[in-house]
Amino acid sequence: MSGRRIYVDCYSPYYRAALTENGKLTELIFQDKENKACNGDIYIGRVDKILPSKFAFINIGEDEPVFLQINDKAEIENTKGIKQGQEILIQITREAFDEKRAAATTNISRAGKYCVIVKDRGKTGISKKITDSDLRERLKKIADENTKEEYSVVIRTGAKDACEDEIKDEIIALTKELEEIENRGRYTKAPAVIYKEVNPLNKAVRDLADDECVIVVNDKEEFANLDVNWKNVELYEGNIPIFINYGIEKQIEKLFHRKIWLDSGGFIVIDETEAMNVIDVNSGKSIKVKDSLKINKEAAVEAARQIRLRNLNGMIIIDFINMKSKESYNELYRTLKSELLKDRISTHIVGMTELGLMQITREKKRKPLSRYIYHKCPMCDGLGRVKDISYIADSINNEIISIVSSTVYDHIKLYSNAKVIESLDKSKKLIEERYKCKIELNTIVTSRFDYYEIEKGVLK
Repeated sequence: MSGRRIYVDCYSPYYRAALTENGKLTELIFQDKENKACNGDIYIGRVDKILPSKFAFINIGEDEPVFLQINDKAEIENTKGIKQGQEILIQITREAFDEKRAAATTNISRAGKYCVIVKDRGKTGISKKITDSDLRERLKKIADENTKEEYSVVIRTGAKDACEDEIKDEIIALTKELEEIENRGRYTKAPAVIYKEVNPLNKAVRDLADDECVIVVNDKEEFANLDVNWKNVELYEGNIPIFINYGIEKQIEKLFHRKIWLDSGGFIVIDETEAMNVIDVNSGKSIKVKDSLKINKEAAVEAARQIRLRNLNGMIIIDFINMKSKESYNELYRTLKSELLKDRISTHIVGMTELGLMQITREKKRKPLSRYIYHKCPMCDGLGRVKDISYIADSINNEIISIVSSTVYDHIKLYSNAKVIESLDKSKKLIEERYKCKIELNTIVTSRFDYYEIEKGVLK
């Protein structure tokens, strides 16, 4: 049996599924328990608006319409002649998070244990993790012989150990499901949900597990549910919380450290921004130039692991340590590519920029893990920095001067935190003397350094 284990915590606000390989956390999924639009859900929607840029917004009955890129080559056939008010069958491909809307496709699909069936007349695809050429050819033959003309098949990694009949039966069953979904869509009034993805927990486990994986879950009902579809399911009944007992919680706590040390003495620094994610590689305690390739390769392995763990997506930039030879860069590229192949989400190395920055793109499926754990700081509004006390006090002084110099008000009551009040007290007398006014400084309890209130009055 493999060293891959999945631990599932059903007692948090989310289903939390942690994949470990020989005890080391390699992937973590937080799955919403709420019945909102999730990846894989299929809706009959109504076209709300079509933009000149060939983007459409589809009303599915939720707070915000979802986004459909109708000029994408994969969508052109299904969206030809699309009009406002038209009803259309779509499937969610990216969940909404932050200010980003959910995204959808018209190429609906159903995923099983061994394959994914897509309504797109495309070509048969084989998981990149299946490398044996003879096996790939055999799996392609099975798929081609059992797929209807208007559908395509993507063979998943789990199919490598399955027999022909298991794969064939799943292709037939999933195709039938898609046909039934399409039929329901024709007779259902928009907006409405036509197909809701499997139980959120089943979906999380399906995304992580293979046939050899041991699944440990801490809820009897969910254990019975998972035990129907998976071989090695165990019920955890210990008194200690499951993630604490198996050392998962400690690994999660360390997960969002900005700086991560490497065994070689170097370290990487990870910054998540709205536009992109940046990973900076530093030599740290290692000062030998000849160690650059060693540190970079170790950083590539850790960076690929962190990308999976944190679910970083979109544009990712890695700033490796400069190296002299082209051979070293080629070796580094091969290492990074090999590690990224372990990712179940489509990840592509774009290449090296002229400034020596490695560019990577990763498909957006769900929100980054950090969005489940962290929210914007009320102190800095997500900047990661707070204003200097002196700067805040200077801004308040300027506002007070504007009031007493250009209005009838000459009595100012100022309320703010103790540090700002202390800084303002240094200039209070000068302003009072110059502008013939009275300023009262009052301390209040507030979590924001830059919060203040001003009351304006007239001296009698």
